This record gives sequence, structure tokens and C-alpha cells, in this order.
Amino acid sequence: MPGEHMVLHSHPHWWFFWKQVAAGTGVLVLVILFAWLDWLDNTAARAVVVIAFVVWAANTLYQFVQWQTTRFAVTDQRVAFQSGFLHRRGVSIPLNRVNNVNFQQNLMARMLNNGVVVIESAGETGDSVFENIPDPEEVRNVIFAQVEADEVADSKRNAADLRDAIQGSNLAAPSAAVPSTTERLQQLTDLRDKGLVTPEEFEAKRKEIVGDL
Repeated sequence: MPGEHMVLHSHPHWWFFWKQVAAGTGVLVLVILFAWLDWLDNTAARAVVVIAFVVWAANTLYQFVQWQTTRFAVTDQRVAFQSGFLHRRGVSIPLNRVNNVNFQQNLMARMLNNGVVVIESAGETGDSVFENIPDPEEVRNVIFAQVEADEVADSKRNAADLRDAIQGSNLAAPSAAVPSTTERLQQLTDLRDKGLVTPEEFEAKRKEIVGDL
């Protein structure tokens, strides 16, 4: 989206093709067995080999298209996932709705650096499970870093809004009551207590408010 920056992007781990690799090995073993038995001169045996190869090739091509159209991404605004060629589906989770991120790896997955990422988010969808994610631990760390950065950005925006309010920027209604000096000092103190302004900013603004008396 406009103004959105990509932080991480990947297709599924190559383990996505393990079934096709196993099936291809089976076809190769079948060819070797028929050659060893000297059956390849037989029309029926050759037909079996050709059919097995065509089925394997078609399935492998289909799975490659599925792999190519499956994407997992982390941006500075959200976590996104989409998959499918004929039947497409997608998930988009705003960073401010991410509650927790977990990853799962068995022994084989650890050896291959592959795993499952589970994102717990606020809302009706609940947990989102993403499989065949390369380096799931790094993905979790990246998501946490972006969630923290998003929270800091929100705090800065809130602080800016509060500063504008203290400075009397909300003058849309001329008849609206102007905050008293005591109220402005209390608002400023609240900002300092919440860590939204530095001690130097607090002291400078306090002097400005007192100087308006």
C-alpha cells in the first residue's frame, strides 16, 4: 500500500515439495527396476512408466505454481499472507492487533530451518497458523520488532496530539472554554508522568504557561 514499507518477504520453505521429491524418486526407482528386469521393451510396461511420469510432472508443475503464488510478508504496518492460483485466500493482520507470536519446530524442521509460525491476534479470527515458514525464529523476532516500532510511533502521535491540545490548538469552536492555567499544568504533569515529554520539555512548557499569567 502507499506509504507502506516491506520488511520481510518469502515463499514457503523448499520442504513444501517433499511429496513431489518422494514421488519423483519412486518413478525413477520404477524405471530402474523395469530396466533391470528388461521390461522396457514391453508396451504395457512402457505405458505404465509414461503415465507415472506424466502424472508426476503435472503434479509437480501444479505445486510449483502454488509455491510461486504463496507469499508471507511483514511490513511496517501489518503481517500479510496470501496463497492459491485458482482458489486464492489471504490474511492481513495489523501490527496493533498482534498479541503474541509463537513458532514450532520438530527435530527435522530444526535441521532444515523450517517451521510453523502462530500469530495470536485480537478479533474474531483468533490464532493464525502459517506453515513452511523459513527461519521461523527470525520471523518471530522481526514481527516483534515491528510491533514495538509501531507502538512507539503511536505513542509519539498521541504525545503530539496532547501537546497540540495543551497549546490550545483545538480552536475550532470560538465559544469553547479555554483550559485554565491549573488545567494546563495538570495536563503537562500527566504527560511527564507518562514519559511522553522529557524533563527539559516539561520545564520549558511550564515556564511558558506560568509566563502567560
